[in-house]
Amino acid sequence: MNTNGNKNTLKANKILIPVILLIGLIPIIVHSFVYDTNLAQFDWYPESAAKQTDFFFAWKMIAIILVGVVMLAILLIRYLNKKEFKFENSFYFLMVYALFVAMSALFSSHKYWVAHGTYELFEPVWVVFVYMILCYYVYNYVQEEKQIEVILRWSGIGIAIVTLIGFFQVFGLDYFKTSLGKHLMTDTSWWNQLDKISFNFADKTAYTTLYNPNFLSFYFGMLIPLLVCLFIGAKKMWHRLVIAVAEICCIVALVGSRSSSGFIALAIGAVILALVLLSRKKKLFAAGIVVVVIGVIAAGVLANTTGIGQTLKKTVVGTYHMKDQFSLNDIKTNTDDVELDIWNNPLYVSYDLGSDGVITVVCKDADGQEIQTTEVDQENHILALNDERFANVQIQPIMFTDNTAGIKMIIDGVEWDFSKNDTDGYEYLNPAGKLVKFENPKVSNVFLDDAMSNRGHIWNKTIPLLGKHAFMGSGANTYMFEVPQEDYISQNYVYGANSYDVKAHCWYLQQWVETGLIGTLALLVFLFWYLVQSIRIYRRVDLHESISWVGFGLFAAVLVYMIAGIANDSNVCTAPVFWGMLGLGLAVNRMLVKKENLFVKETAVSAESDTAVKQSIPKAAESAKADTAQTVQNTQGAGVTESSVRKKSSKKQSRKQRKNQK
Repeated sequence: MNTNGNKNTLKANKILIPVILLIGLIPIIVHSFVYDTNLAQFDWYPESAAKQTDFFFAWKMIAIILVGVVMLAILLIRYLNKKEFKFENSFYFLMVYALFVAMSALFSSHKYWVAHGTYELFEPVWVVFVYMILCYYVYNYVQEEKQIEVILRWSGIGIAIVTLIGFFQVFGLDYFKTSLGKHLMTDTSWWNQLDKISFNFADKTAYTTLYNPNFLSFYFGMLIPLLVCLFIGAKKMWHRLVIAVAEICCIVALVGSRSSSGFIALAIGAVILALVLLSRKKKLFAAGIVVVVIGVIAAGVLANTTGIGQTLKKTVVGTYHMKDQFSLNDIKTNTDDVELDIWNNPLYVSYDLGSDGVITVVCKDADGQEIQTTEVDQENHILALNDERFANVQIQPIMFTDNTAGIKMIIDGVEWDFSKNDTDGYEYLNPAGKLVKFENPKVSNVFLDDAMSNRGHIWNKTIPLLGKHAFMGSGANTYMFEVPQEDYISQNYVYGANSYDVKAHCWYLQQWVETGLIGTLALLVFLFWYLVQSIRIYRRVDLHESISWVGFGLFAAVLVYMIAGIANDSNVCTAPVFWGMLGLGLAVNRMLVKKENLFVKETAVSAESDTAVKQSIPKAAESAKADTAQTVQNTQGAGVTESSVRKKSSKKQSRKQRKNQK
């Protein structure tokens, strides 16, 4: 018996290996991957950057897909063996989401990147499917508390590595700057040029194996509340000591990421989680609501009256619209001239190349009046305009090549190069080194442009795309082809030349663009179904059990991730951890409902009553028959009918039923 039990346990644990790999070990993969972006075909991308080297995403993508194939095979074998699958109604919505992910990919105009992944992201449609498979796989195969311990214990090895790398980076000890780190993350062909490898992060910034410091908001945003709950639920002192050390390291790494979105998500999540626990008692819940209301009012007052509060408010809400902050609002490359909007004052600039090789520049205002210029730099032939409206504008005639003349306009210290040809007139020489007609992208004004660390401008560019994708999205990993990359004004003033919007910096907006509104709503229903289910459970469950705190910690992790998703994006570094924890959370909820008979009390009472009634019916029938026979025999002359006896017996039966139900 024990031998069979050990074999079954070993088999059950082997089934969990894919889960452990996805949650714990795949996030630590960092290795060089050379690839062709296939983006040089676009005017906004430079030919010279067609080949790129990735360290943090590509091999994670490949590993995720391989493990996903294994999980799918295991599920298929289970199906062929006609074994029962566990299921709950919320998974119908996940299926709808999967359907729209597939449809959006199938009908996408960018199929190459849907299938292969894109520059700086590598989250193609196959990876998105693996996320969903992981969630359902965990839900099906995790059936005991010991299995949860196995997953958390072995995944903890990889989590510890990720955390320690980030922890030491905060103190200036960057593993990826060491000789060992560089050797391990590169092929042998790189080993004679390791000094050239560097990542553009400020000193003592934590980015660990996740690459983008913003992604640490997701990763440690999940781990910090989970570890708190594991600490509370732990029974052994040494377990608590290890968890406490891990918690400190996670907090230090999150601080070192310098990403405020993680702490904002943790703060909001902490309030919601506290209210869930307080709701176990009505009086405490009412007091908690009062405290939250007072806290919100106090936060509003502090945000407007203190220096720290105002700084935080400016970071979250923003301070300006770009059109009000910078003098250059628009550029038009016309046939006969270049039209610029400088503080709402139109300026028309043109040039002619004489036979003597001299470039003559002509400037006019909105009334067609020529504006005189003065040469302020004779060596470089830089001209200033003799007009106060354009005091921040300078112009330099220039020969780009021996045969190509043009003008360089310097506005607020930012350079803009233009040339003309007989076919298209004036064109802009963009940062990619390509001549294009200037297009100013359509943007909304819903957010201030510098809100949430300049996310406001990205969201403003994304909002006009939403109507186009009300039904179907553009396909997984294709956001960068939908959003206008020709946003040269914001690039030159704020983000820097050759910077690209590869993601929406909001998981939900990106889902809408790539999957469509219906698919996104289905995903949200699935996620909120779990949140509501968890709230109902943890308002009732016995919190003296360790499994209850594990479940509550998983609920907290998912909640914080969803809040952080408002200002961050899904990625192959952190999303597997999230979907794995979501599947674990659903499995624990199922186990708790079964263990403590939650939400079935009324049904159980009704079933017991029905059983009692069924047992009483034969006895009542026999009694009725006896009473009827006796009554007929003794009262034939009294006019007592059989129907009156039946009514009397039915009343007795009804009273018995009510008694049993009570």
